[in-house]
Amino acid sequence: MKTRFLLLFYIFISVATFSQSNTIELKGSVSFISSEHVYVKFVNTDGIRIGDTLFLSKNNRLEPALVVNEISSISCIGSTIGNKQLSITNNIIAKKRIEIPIEVIVQKSNESVAVNDLTIKKGSTDSLNRAHFDGRLSVSSYSNFSGDALSKNTPNYRLKYNLALNAEHISNSGLSFENYMSYTHTINNPLETFKDLKIYNLAFRYDFDKTSSLSFGRKINVNTANIGAVDGLQYEKKFNNITVGVLAGSRPNDSTYNIDPKLLQYGAFISHDILTERTSVQTSIAFFNQTNNLKTDRRYIYLQHSNSLLKNVDLFGSAEIDMYSVVKNVPTNRFDLTSMYLSLSYRPFNNLSLAMSYDARKNVYYYETYKNKIDSTLEKETRQGLRFRFNYRPFKYFSWGGNAGYRVNSPISSPSINAISYLTYSKLPLIDASLTVTGTTLRTANLSGYIYGASMTKDFGGNLSAELEYRKALIFAQDIAELSLSWRLNKSLMLSTNFEGTLEQGSVSGRVF
Repeated sequence: MKTRFLLLFYIFISVATFSQSNTIELKGSVSFISSEHVYVKFVNTDGIRIGDTLFLSKNNRLEPALVVNEISSISCIGSTIGNKQLSITNNIIAKKRIEIPIEVIVQKSNESVAVNDLTIKKGSTDSLNRAHFDGRLSVSSYSNFSGDALSKNTPNYRLKYNLALNAEHISNSGLSFENYMSYTHTINNPLETFKDLKIYNLAFRYDFDKTSSLSFGRKINVNTANIGAVDGLQYEKKFNNITVGVLAGSRPNDSTYNIDPKLLQYGAFISHDILTERTSVQTSIAFFNQTNNLKTDRRYIYLQHSNSLLKNVDLFGSAEIDMYSVVKNVPTNRFDLTSMYLSLSYRPFNNLSLAMSYDARKNVYYYETYKNKIDSTLEKETRQGLRFRFNYRPFKYFSWGGNAGYRVNSPISSPSINAISYLTYSKLPLIDASLTVTGTTLRTANLSGYIYGASMTKDFGGNLSAELEYRKALIFAQDIAELSLSWRLNKSLMLSTNFEGTLEQGSVSGRVF
């Protein structure tokens, strides 16, 4: 009964009344990420206001990602909405308000598109067959230090290389190529192999015409994004606003992410899309059959829907319904809702934004992470369940926001309650900097306590940004201090550095990124 109710609820909220909003989209990119803020660069920030919501352009939809806390002429500083995970490869969309109809010149970005950074493509159809090449290369170093005599693994030094390439319509033909891969190298590690080379996207695509294409290689399909990468063939055919496709191949190995022929899978999808400058609607349904050693391991239906039909309202939802299971060694065909995510954001006034989400997807547990203990714990304990978020700007330079979440007890998770709130004053006298104070409370079956802190950020002319932060975690009896710098040397080159020091039970450790 509960499953049927959730399905009906999902279908019900996917229907909305058409309404147009007077906005256009400005494209920017994430330039730096600290523990509390995200820096986004634009060609210019005209039309963006403090308190606005910035969106992650992902899988042919716009997902609320950031709330603007500060603005300069070419950049914004924002705080993430909920547990949204961003990286410096992400493209960010701002919805710029239009007071009167004007002619807008769209600035095209040369940012590369990575695995989950698939953006909404807009423009003249005359340029679809023109050759275009772009890419992004980043080199990062992670260094860990510890004053604890019992720690045998420090200091250690790691280098991480990320490469993203896009070659569209090579030699003005129908052939295109896309690639995104990462390699982590530990210095002075004699046992290291190339197993740390992760290829997330490596595929060729051939466009027979403007309506049909065939892809070969490893690729995430934007119409079935949550299913993950497919190693094999993908064919798509468009009929006006409808796209149909078939996928066949294998899924990557769970532990190594290498090609695994034993994990064969195949499926098909149908998608309906409406993309304009004023609104976007996307709905897709897919069927997949996954095998293990050529035996059916899972058979399920995947549903996905997003829209911005109502003015100042954005909706996204996805669900997975399993159709096959083995009970006491007997295969059984039955419908079982195994995964669900719903997100609804609403902006009733220019200075107030609200959002609510429900997350019943499986949680991810990392055996290794670059996050500190506080951030990794909060990410794990606060993602699932019901969550409410808000941001309110009662007067100029001042904003108040936060979120509260509740997760019920289930066979795969323990109950938890969490709340986070922050106050930001974005224009301190004399130094022209921003000050943010935060407070967090977390209560789970195993943890209970508070985290509070403060951070100060300053933008030096739009190209150089700095942040100083201090946090005290009563949950783990930790004190954390952090200093971050970000310097955009020119349009295509950026340098950033971050130092984090942790004091815990008399032991001092540090990390440099």
